[in-house]
Amino acid sequence: MGNDASQLKGLEINEKPTECTDFWSHYQANIRDSCRYFGLKSDGSVSVFKGESILGPLWTASTPLEKFCNNILKYRHPFIVRYISAWQQRSTFHLATEYIQPLAHVISSQTPLQKCIGLNNILQALVFLHEQGKVSHNNISTSAIYVSGDGQWKLGGLQYLCNFSEQTPAYLKQSRIHRYDKAVDPNEDTNEPTTKVDQYAFAVLVEDIFKGCKDDEVPYLKEFKKFCRERLQSPDCKQRPSLSEVMQHDFFNHEFISVYKFLSFLPLKCNEEKTDFFSNILQCLKCYDEETVAKQFGGLLLSRLTLLDQTARKDVIPYILKPRNDRTQNGEHCGFFTLGVFKEHLKPRIIQLFSVRDGQIRMLLLAHFSKYVHVFSHDELSQHILPELLLGIKDTDDALVSATLVCLSELVPILGADTVVGGKRSRLFTDGRPNSNAKVLSLVKNGKANLIETHVQAKSLQDFQCSESIYTQNIATSVFEQALPLNERPSPVGSESMDIEIIPVKPTYQAAVESEDDWDDWDNSNHKLRIEDPGNSHIDGTLLEAITLPQTSDKKLSQEFIETESHAEGSLEHSILLQKAALEAKKNIIDISELDIKNKIDQSKKGSDEFDFFADMTPVIEKQKVAPVREESEVGDYSSKLNFVPNNEMDENEGWGDTWND
Repeated sequence: MGNDASQLKGLEINEKPTECTDFWSHYQANIRDSCRYFGLKSDGSVSVFKGESILGPLWTASTPLEKFCNNILKYRHPFIVRYISAWQQRSTFHLATEYIQPLAHVISSQTPLQKCIGLNNILQALVFLHEQGKVSHNNISTSAIYVSGDGQWKLGGLQYLCNFSEQTPAYLKQSRIHRYDKAVDPNEDTNEPTTKVDQYAFAVLVEDIFKGCKDDEVPYLKEFKKFCRERLQSPDCKQRPSLSEVMQHDFFNHEFISVYKFLSFLPLKCNEEKTDFFSNILQCLKCYDEETVAKQFGGLLLSRLTLLDQTARKDVIPYILKPRNDRTQNGEHCGFFTLGVFKEHLKPRIIQLFSVRDGQIRMLLLAHFSKYVHVFSHDELSQHILPELLLGIKDTDDALVSATLVCLSELVPILGADTVVGGKRSRLFTDGRPNSNAKVLSLVKNGKANLIETHVQAKSLQDFQCSESIYTQNIATSVFEQALPLNERPSPVGSESMDIEIIPVKPTYQAAVESEDDWDDWDNSNHKLRIEDPGNSHIDGTLLEAITLPQTSDKKLSQEFIETESHAEGSLEHSILLQKAALEAKKNIIDISELDIKNKIDQSKKGSDEFDFFADMTPVIEKQKVAPVREESEVGDYSSKLNFVPNNEMDENEGWGDTWND
């Protein structure tokens, strides 16, 4: 923007101009951190006109762009280009307006019905200038018409505007050099003053707009063209009707335009008229092209006044906010617009509505949120919709907060809980469903073998794992119960327990090592070694037990224990050998007394000087430091040591064992 500061903060102007004329260059721009009010795309889009100083008889007081700026600032109308800001930067004058683009760039994509509504807008703006402003435009042509972001035609080119009293042949002759030659009234050359220049130019505009269109594409188009040639372009200026009379023609009053006018002037209608209108509007609009209806009525059907009307909220809005799906179920009502049309024309308006701080409008959007949430992209939901919803949960209205939380739950499957909820999350709940199949154990830590638990089909209740042990009443269990009584539940620090735990298992050799990180209670703290028969065992009624070996036991003993068990199949001696091996393992366990530090020292310090580990733990009583005492004359009557006066009769060996002054 140069060294001079712009009046619009955060304004970014495109380098390539959209339009260049004799007076200015038209650029598209956007405002960062704006309120998303100026453009349909909610990105702060605006238009900027740059004009240089131009010499001429009409521009002695101000440049053409400055005059255009002053006129749109003075004459405000919904169908006149809206003024935003203006500033001077060096020798260049800047004018910022709402986002608009020249009509010539989009006229080829306009349908005949859109052109009809566009002409109706321009005609209403001209009637306002003639009757309320008492001024003449003097420059009606396609170059003076712009299209806003929502598809509305806006009147511009007000640099030649003047009062009717100033509209002299001399004034018109001075401005003729830059005006549209085809729209120049032949009567301007006469010395008689005329105030019907705009009527002639409007007839030429109608001819240019509908050039190449068939007369049956718009109701009463053929009759209106004839009316323009015979009445508006009449050689006799006095025979030309006023522009307000032109608005009474049937061309501007057929059904499609009547719906448009009713929605445009909704505040002027009574409740009875609104009720009757909104009850039948959808049936009426079904007769017209869907995309044309979406372009022209999308903004009006989702306007503030429509959303607040009770009849519209019941009979219109539920169908407008729901994209049409051909696969309806259970007698659902289908939406009015197809998914493609909804995304292109309705979705940008819904994004704008979420920034409106009106509780009734927000509640209406939240009530139908599940119907249209799927049409938004991931970025649109995270950047536009989600921030507005998070703002809604801070409101004091409990009903609005409740509806907002429901809509946030709709976003969790789409955006994820991390985006919607935010913050640090952790797994607080586990799956408590019982497991029907055997688990595949993971690799054991510290380099131990990777043991896999074999899958066994469940045939009885004993095959399932449960919280309590189930024992079969047979010979093997009775022997174990006599020799090895079960211990009580180990303490939390019992991961080093030396007790032997008897657990019933299937007659299959199996080794299972459980990780210390996955234990659910104290019973699972020990590493369990299950011994199962790898083949089809022939032992019936004999229950093999898995012995839990302590972590401090010798690995060699464990291996011998496994080999001993592998050769003892099918007899009771196998159980007795298993019992002896368990007792032998228990005998070899290091006694707790051997862990005493003193015993360790005695064994390690045989034949050498003993080292006292507790030497540094002997309490040291420091002697009291005595500060130098002044002479009695200086001290006066004060005594040291908290006025303590020793008793001369007391024995010096009593008390602490040393004198106070040592």
